[in-house]
Amino acid sequence: MTTANEKKETEVVIEKEAVAEPRKTAKTVAIKNLDFGDLKPVWNKMLDSNRPDAETGLLKVTARVGSLDPLAQQALAKMRKKFPCTSSNVRKIIANRGITTELDRVLKRLNGLRISENKRLVLAAVYPALLARLLEGDDMSVEEIKDDKGFVNAILFELERKDGPLDIFSQELVKLVGAKHRINITEDNVLRDLIAHQVRVSL
Repeated sequence: MTTANEKKETEVVIEKEAVAEPRKTAKTVAIKNLDFGDLKPVWNKMLDSNRPDAETGLLKVTARVGSLDPLAQQALAKMRKKFPCTSSNVRKIIANRGITTELDRVLKRLNGLRISENKRLVLAAVYPALLARLLEGDDMSVEEIKDDKGFVNAILFELERKDGPLDIFSQELVKLVGAKHRINITEDNVLRDLIAHQVRVSL
C-alpha cells in the first residue's frame, strides 16, 4: 500500500522528467539546425572571422633542419626577394574566401610529403607567395581548393617550374659559392647554368 509521502515523491520525479525531456529535445534540434546544409559554409566563415589569427599558422610549412649552412641561408634570402609577398595580404585573401579549413588540410598534406629537406626549406621560404599566386583572382574555385591533393600538386608545380623557386635558389647558391672561392662564374653563363642545373637536380 502506497503511503502519502511515497506518492508525493513519485509525483515529483515524474514532474522533473516531464520538464527535463522537452529541454533535451530542444537542444538537439538547435544543434542539428547549426549543421544544416546550405548554412554550413556561412557558419564556418563566421567562425573563422572571429579568430583573427586563424590564418597565420596556414602559411608555415614545417622544415626539419636544425641548422642551415650560411651560404644556403643567403641564397634563400636572395631567392625570397624575387617572390615578394605580404603575409597579411595572404591572410586577408584566406579569410575573405572562407577557406581556412580547406588550406589547413592542404598544409597537413604538404607537411606529410616525402620530399628532400632541401626542397622543403625552399618551399617553406616561398609558400605564402605561392599561395597568393594561386588564390588571387578567380582562376581557382573553392571546389578546386577543397581537392587538397590537386591543390598540393598545383603548389609543387609552382615550386618546380622553370625559373621557379628551386631554379632561382640553385642559381643564387652557385653564385655565392663561386664568390667564396673567388671564381667569377657570372662571366661564363654556360658554366654557371651547368653547375646550377647539377645543384638543382641534387635538391
